[in-house]
Amino acid sequence: MFEDNLDYSSEEAARIMRQDLKAFLDHAKEFKIPGFKVGKFKGSVLNKYYEVHSSEYFDSHVIAISNQKGGEGKTTISLYLSEALALEHRVLLVDWDPQANATQLFLKNDIPSVMDCLGYRGRKSKPLKDIIKNVLPNLDIVPSSLELANLTTPYERDDFELLKESLLPIRSEYEYIIIDCPPSLGLILENALIAADYILVPIQTRAFSLQGIKDLYETILKIQKKANQRLTLLGAVLNQYESQKALTGLAEGIKKYFPVFETVIARRESIPQAQAKMTHLAKIDNATLKNFKDLANELKEKLNVEKK
Repeated sequence: MFEDNLDYSSEEAARIMRQDLKAFLDHAKEFKIPGFKVGKFKGSVLNKYYEVHSSEYFDSHVIAISNQKGGEGKTTISLYLSEALALEHRVLLVDWDPQANATQLFLKNDIPSVMDCLGYRGRKSKPLKDIIKNVLPNLDIVPSSLELANLTTPYERDDFELLKESLLPIRSEYEYIIIDCPPSLGLILENALIAADYILVPIQTRAFSLQGIKDLYETILKIQKKANQRLTLLGAVLNQYESQKALTGLAEGIKKYFPVFETVIARRESIPQAQAKMTHLAKIDNATLKNFKDLANELKEKLNVEKK
């Protein structure tokens, strides 16, 4: 860790963070860390933004799983994409939905939730790392609760970046951070899209699932223009796929707004079974988990293309 009462040059901070100087300065500029303009940083400030590890540092990919329409499978995609990624990578699943369905699969009630870490309306906040729970090897979760529904009205300009600020100190601990978003537009979703690097949109293979796609697309464009220029639309994932007939015209309709993943998530009984038994997918059906592994591999390919 950095010593709170010491000042560090850019070179010293980069060395402690195990980064090359350019990468460190790029992060400092992106996050607007106080001192980045003059190249001198207070240890107390650096500790707020970074968690230093002696072994490794990850430049995490933050991916929001979002669709303003309910019933499209956002939590299902978030859960099992996270599980599939965690087979090879360190993953954090952020339950950013007041319904807290992902949280309830793994944890009991009456635990600290993400709302305790935001400092909303002057409330004293906990560090996010203090509430994170491990649920599988390489997979941690940030719990949610119904209280998050109170995050509706911005009282301060910074209220649009509450989630981003909470995630900054722990971004270096994970390779992938998956944000399970609620089925709505508004301050909660805008926080997620401002915190994210990428957005993935689950869509069930039903004709009326195209409702609201245009509104979500316009929200993404607004965030890209005004608040988060790095936000990249990865595309839509067709969920609950049953037959080619169900896709007639649907994919083409979606492509007016979003690219579409080649991997589709098939409708399988093992998914609700795993959720009913409150266990991970690998314990129920490896064939279904392979479907999500395929999605994870395609996701990683898309991210590699974006890097180049």
